[in-house]
Amino acid sequence: MFDDRLVFESPGKLPGQVKPTNIRHTHFSRNPKIAAFLKAYHFVKEFGEGFDRICREQEANGANAPSFRTDEFILKITVPKVAEKVTVNVTEKVNATENVIDVSQKTSQKRGERLTENRHGLIDKHQKLIEKLIEKAARQGDKLTENRISILRLVMDDPYISKADLSKLVGISVAAISANIEVLRGKYLRRVGPDKGGFWEIIE
Repeated sequence: MFDDRLVFESPGKLPGQVKPTNIRHTHFSRNPKIAAFLKAYHFVKEFGEGFDRICREQEANGANAPSFRTDEFILKITVPKVAEKVTVNVTEKVNATENVIDVSQKTSQKRGERLTENRHGLIDKHQKLIEKLIEKAARQGDKLTENRISILRLVMDDPYISKADLSKLVGISVAAISANIEVLRGKYLRRVGPDKGGFWEIIE
């Protein structure tokens, strides 16, 4: 911990297909089963969103995005300090306890607003990606039906979603889900890892 930054050191290199150039938008689980458990019990919010969210928060507060490098087998991540300014109106009639409560409420409100903005940003990001995939399909002479677009949207929200869950949410049979996935596979969708424990990844 330094005055102007935090530096994290972790043994090992970046996993799988994750590189410095794509780390904000590329997800890879070292252990897919543990990742799926954490997602199922809401210990994590979105797969692949964490580092991108950190970068967005840094940028929104006027700080540089985190940087990272690998020395031998140690990954080092440097997070620049955010200089947060909190303005509190203090009068002689307001005691210290009330000031603390006031600041706490404002901080909670700001945090809630940021989470809402981040969620809206993620929705916008997914919509732009869907539009890009539709344009890609048009260029290649493919047809992305409503069911296939729904599958892609659901996979963006939860890369570990099962075919059974897709069937319930899309409203078609598991066999129909499998048939649509086979059409999407290799062009718009790929499976990373085994059928059990792996996850889906969008091909832009």
